[in-house]
Amino acid sequence: MEQQILDSVHQVFTTQSISRYTMDDLSTQMGISKKTLYRFYPSRQELVDQVCKRVAEEYEESLQPWDDPGISNLKKLLGLISNVVGFCKKVSPDFFLDLRRHYPVQYIELNLKLEQSLTGRIQQLLQDGIQEGVFRSSLHPALVMSIWQQHLQKDFEYAAQLVNDYSKDEVFRQAVYLFLYGIIAPAAIPEMEGMLASYDWKSPLSTQTI
Repeated sequence: MEQQILDSVHQVFTTQSISRYTMDDLSTQMGISKKTLYRFYPSRQELVDQVCKRVAEEYEESLQPWDDPGISNLKKLLGLISNVVGFCKKVSPDFFLDLRRHYPVQYIELNLKLEQSLTGRIQQLLQDGIQEGVFRSSLHPALVMSIWQQHLQKDFEYAAQLVNDYSKDEVFRQAVYLFLYGIIAPAAIPEMEGMLASYDWKSPLSTQTI
């Protein structure tokens, strides 16, 4: 029962919001008594803590397949970015907005874990790719990642506001293309464009091989 509760709350919080659901609302939606809910999770903050923990763990697990040393640095980069885009499309901006407003400690901790999972990986492959001539020699990997993280957060929030004019797929596609063409070495552009041509931004990540 404890796991079932967490599964349900995780789905609600990350795809809708935290603040709009009281413990009464959650118990009613799951078809259980409030007493049962409180027996496993004494407070909404405990639920938030556990959901944040799961979000961080699932994010880290989604990136691990791209640690395979047999995958080229360019393919790793596109793979990692595709996972990030998938995450941004799956998780509602309201989830992070609620965390920032009502659970600032959890918000900071979760963002730190997400950044740690991604930043080290991309910085390393950028450094390796520069040596291979895949990425521009003038790049400063740590600075590139710092700038990209800021853009990613803005794109994430912006995509939610543009659904009346553009699809989320198109917003993220344009943002990713701007980033990629800014770091790719001219000689590696044809290879990158070949990979991008076969990538469907609307399909689940698990069904694609980049």
